[in-house]
Amino acid sequence: MDSQQYSQQVLDFINGIIDKHGPRLPGSRQERAAQADIAAYMEQETGKRPVVEPFILSPRASIGAIPYMGIACYIGLGVYYASPIASLVIFALTLLFAVVQVFLYKGWFDRFFVRQISNNTYSVIDGGDKIDYTIIFSGHTDSSWCWNMAVKHPGTMIIRTVFGIVCAVAMMGLSLLRIILSYYTVSATPLWLLILPCVAAIGFAFLVHYLSYDRKKASPGAMDNLSGVGLAISMGRYFRDNPDKLPSNCRIITAALGAEEAGLKGSMAFVKEHKHDTDLLINPIVVNLDSFRDYDHFDVVMGDVWQFSHFDEELGKMAMEAYSEAGVEPHRIYNPVGGCDSTPFCKAGIRTVTLAAQNPVVTDYYHTFKDRYEDLDPNTLEKAVESLHILTDKIIAEQNAKN
Repeated sequence: MDSQQYSQQVLDFINGIIDKHGPRLPGSRQERAAQADIAAYMEQETGKRPVVEPFILSPRASIGAIPYMGIACYIGLGVYYASPIASLVIFALTLLFAVVQVFLYKGWFDRFFVRQISNNTYSVIDGGDKIDYTIIFSGHTDSSWCWNMAVKHPGTMIIRTVFGIVCAVAMMGLSLLRIILSYYTVSATPLWLLILPCVAAIGFAFLVHYLSYDRKKASPGAMDNLSGVGLAISMGRYFRDNPDKLPSNCRIITAALGAEEAGLKGSMAFVKEHKHDTDLLINPIVVNLDSFRDYDHFDVVMGDVWQFSHFDEELGKMAMEAYSEAGVEPHRIYNPVGGCDSTPFCKAGIRTVTLAAQNPVVTDYYHTFKDRYEDLDPNTLEKAVESLHILTDKIIAEQNAKN
């Protein structure tokens, strides 16, 4: 297996998509155009005509709604001085929205946002007629809005965002306190209850400016996540080039899933469509590939804290071994914020793990316009290819031992 050859093909793929389409915000015209080219590339590399499945989403209804939350907080702050009851309601609804949409990705309020279309694209390669298990390699096609505060001050971005949320919670407490005092005293509202909310205005500014809707500032998504899509498709190319390596009872699916940055909408749509599809997903195992750039941070992601998900332990163990055997130092981590495309599969009872090579802290190139093709590390992608092939061999050996 020539890992350098396959990694160079991944690099060429990334460069071609970015050069032609630029940033691909979830559900945007650019994402759909890129998905069409990705489908054509997938067919070229795998020799199989891909399936394209459109789905509807509300791109700005999760992470993309944080600036709207900041605006809602400013409205609540203004209303606070006229009606603490109305202010309490505004802040309570804003925080409810944050929990449901931004933290848990539930989508209860999606209907109140503009709806758009994205696509899931996948190709199927069968080793023979009787399939006993399916290995899915997936990456996501969209890129992110620019996280404004990460560009210049990535180290304090989380602190500032948390401060904005804390201010919203504090305003609920202050509103409630004013309501209680109004029932037990006829004296004027204490001056400190009128001055203290001014501090919250600083926190709300952080929320309003959390990200930019300007596509010109959006992330090109070289690392996050054309690297993952390219690696997934390269596995299809590998088995096309080496059919003797594909067991007759194994099915390979290479998947490019849409709109991950909008709250895992593509992987959710795929799982909803196929979780009971026993003709396609026969004993499925999902290897999700998300962001490969940083040589010193080859990560095995074992779950998403916010999503209360824990990925497959045996797959995680094999992935750690695969990294080590490829000659890189592996790190076992959990996503402290947000989520990855493994979570919907995990919640559907499907074995999954996510692989990455990305510094897990907020950097000036994560979800910013600095996530460029020119800054990718070819050595990281080469080791990613090598590790992925070792892991796949381990999965095949595990399944053959069972069957």
